[in-house]
Amino acid sequence: MKPTTAISQRLLIYLGITLPILWTVTAFISAAAVMHEINEASDTQMSQLAQRLMHIPINLNINYNPTLPPIPKSQRGLIDSKESGYAIWYKGQLINADETGQTIAYKSNYQGFVNHGYWWQSHAWRIFYLHDPQLQLQVAVSFSMHERLQTVLRAVWAQLAVSILALPLLLWLIAWGVRRGTKPLQTLAQTLYQRDPHSVSPISSTVPAEIQPIITALNDLIQRIEQTRARELRFTADAAHELRSPLAALKVQTEVLALTDLDDTQQQRVRNIEHSINRTTHLVDQLLTLSRLDPLTAPPYTATVNWTDITSEAIESINLYARERHCRVQRQVQTEPAAVLPLSGDHTLLTILIRNLLDNAIRYSPEHSTINIILAADTITITNPGNGVTPANLQRLRERFFRPAGQESSGSGLGLSIVDSVAQLHGLEVGLSNIENEHEERSGFKTILKIK
Repeated sequence: MKPTTAISQRLLIYLGITLPILWTVTAFISAAAVMHEINEASDTQMSQLAQRLMHIPINLNINYNPTLPPIPKSQRGLIDSKESGYAIWYKGQLINADETGQTIAYKSNYQGFVNHGYWWQSHAWRIFYLHDPQLQLQVAVSFSMHERLQTVLRAVWAQLAVSILALPLLLWLIAWGVRRGTKPLQTLAQTLYQRDPHSVSPISSTVPAEIQPIITALNDLIQRIEQTRARELRFTADAAHELRSPLAALKVQTEVLALTDLDDTQQQRVRNIEHSINRTTHLVDQLLTLSRLDPLTAPPYTATVNWTDITSEAIESINLYARERHCRVQRQVQTEPAAVLPLSGDHTLLTILIRNLLDNAIRYSPEHSTINIILAADTITITNPGNGVTPANLQRLRERFFRPAGQESSGSGLGLSIVDSVAQLHGLEVGLSNIENEHEERSGFKTILKIK
């Protein structure tokens, strides 16, 4: 199943998409709010200016002079006389106006605001008229609507410019926050990755509240798996133990039967029965060994390993089976006995490991073969002649109860599983490979034991 996007990547993508949208919406809302405030302030100022112009004493007999006194450029500041204007009429005649105000249209007896053009047009104006019927005066004040829009745009752009300049810092803070927020998940993943497969201790619940249900479910699952595993181990051990006694009795009865006066056909059938009993007894012994190994997470006893003694005991234990197969086990020690694969472990379990490897080597070698066990400083190698194993089956040899098709030798398919279990307890690595001759044909099998 293809893994989905990581949570941190999702958060970064979501934030990367939503932040620009949020900025855009915020910019529009800010622009609308600023435009409203500017319109309100400007309309208020235009009204106040018109009222002041209305009450300023004016000499109605002077000649009309629309021009302002010249102001030196250095003293004008930021005055832009083209953005606003005013005009005063007396009895319908323009008596005073600035340069911009001269273009204001006269509206007789009109009071209030009038818009000329649209706000996005450069020549759009908002005009406020004030009329005094007693004095027969008409005052008009105008202000550029386009300038109001420019003011809003400049304010919004200033806000966006600050946001854009702060964007790298914001992205770094978001990335830091996402990493910080997902750190408990990363810690949990690392803890689970490094966890011993045989460990049944509950996972620590010191996690954020959002992860707590997952931890609770995992701990409950681990507990149920351990209960199921314990029941299966008890069943296997009990069944294997109970089978040993009847199998031993059957073997004795079969041996007694073989000593009686039977014809050749009957003797062959008795030998077949004895062979089946031996195979079943071997399977029961292997199951008992596995039932003792599976619960272990470390060797029950540890001491400095003497591989010479271990291999001697293993060779002695399979000596009878080797003679039955007319095979010879030859041991070579290439270094000082104390320097062979230095290790601390359980003597009995390691003897079982070597015995199973030798048993497999004898079982799957032709008769009259020589099995070599080589003790070196960093490896222990066991080789045997034969047809080897096909590459497809080589990958499955460690599976329990797996036996390649076409095998003539009897076996339980548990030997290498036991070897792997013992090796894992001792931090050892078991390498399995074929031996090839000069024609690249399989001519034997090799097992290498070394420290991981």
